[in-house]
Amino acid sequence: MIRVRQDLLGKRSELTEKVMVSADIKQVLYSNKLPGERLGDVVARFIGECKRDEFIEHLDRIARQGDFVPLDSDPEYAKIKKEVSREGQHRSKRAPVH
Repeated sequence: MIRVRQDLLGKRSELTEKVMVSADIKQVLYSNKLPGERLGDVVARFIGECKRDEFIEHLDRIARQGDFVPLDSDPEYAKIKKEVSREGQHRSKRAPVH
């Protein structure tokens, strides 16, 4: 049996729950434990990594399936792009500072 933190945001909190795991899962948790970590910290890290991976997968799915409007067709973006380009030209004409 391992104890899991209620707070998954990286702050250590009081132990609040007990979770029953198989011997195999317990061994995986122990083998992934970093110095100073509790098993609940390992579980929280795994959950964070899983959430990150799911979010990246979600963004990839949107990129593959999404119907996007080209930014160049947006007048506000075109204006910003023109201003940035103009500022870049002015900077390149100045003498380098050493």
